[in-house]
Amino acid sequence: MAYKGATPSSTSLAVDPRIIAFYERFYAVSDDSSLHEEYARSFTPTADIIMGTRAAKGYDDILTLRKAIWAGPIVSRKHVLEKIFPFSENEVMVYGNVTYGLRNGKEVVVDWAGRTVFEDAGGDGLKMKFYQVYLDSAPVANAAKD
Repeated sequence: MAYKGATPSSTSLAVDPRIIAFYERFYAVSDDSSLHEEYARSFTPTADIIMGTRAAKGYDDILTLRKAIWAGPIVSRKHVLEKIFPFSENEVMVYGNVTYGLRNGKEVVVDWAGRTVFEDAGGDGLKMKFYQVYLDSAPVANAAKD
């Protein structure tokens, strides 16, 4: 997945190229149903993640959450990151869409946004210490019913 957007001209902050590279890797991992541990390692050991009504804290909970989101009606994901809006050098909002492939053969495209607070983990690069995803899950739930 390649980042397609540009930093909005209304901000004086530039997006750290490490953040762009992080997201390119993270959403590729997110879209691969076999990379649960790699997904969980994208976060600090005590990170908080909120995805709709689900929340997790720390590696073990994030790993459990990750496995649960692949156990439901969704069998494939394809994230497209459209924009990154920096608040500071380590906090950003992101906007994009995700195409979900469902077990019943249907496909649903949903817009989403997210807020991330990063931490520099030294030799391990950037990690998320907070990540919250905002999206409407109703389109997936409705399509999965049919």
